[in-house]
Amino acid sequence: MIILQDMAESPDEILFDDMVGFIQYQTNQKGIEFDGFFRTKWEIEANHPMTFDDEYFENENRSELYVYLAAEKDNEVFSWLEYAWNLTHEEELSKDILHREIYLLREKGIKF
Repeated sequence: MIILQDMAESPDEILFDDMVGFIQYQTNQKGIEFDGFFRTKWEIEANHPMTFDDEYFENENRSELYVYLAAEKDNEVFSWLEYAWNLTHEEELSKDILHREIYLLREKGIKF
């Protein structure tokens, strides 16, 4: 019931978050990492529980930063993100917008 209410209020945001999660998974499969995020730190957590809390891996801002940085590095990831972004935002994704979003997340203190 709460999920349906949330979707009624902001379906584009929920859709974008889900798409970012999928892109994160695909990017991880490509072996793209930044400061050990995602795979290396996930393996550390598996071997040493309690090193990272659940919030570390589930933080949507961290996931977005990971996907944005990967999109900056890899054209295929950029095309996936571009599709998701253009579907859910009023502006078309460009490299300048991508750099703006990376800057804004870093300004919020998001890091790996």
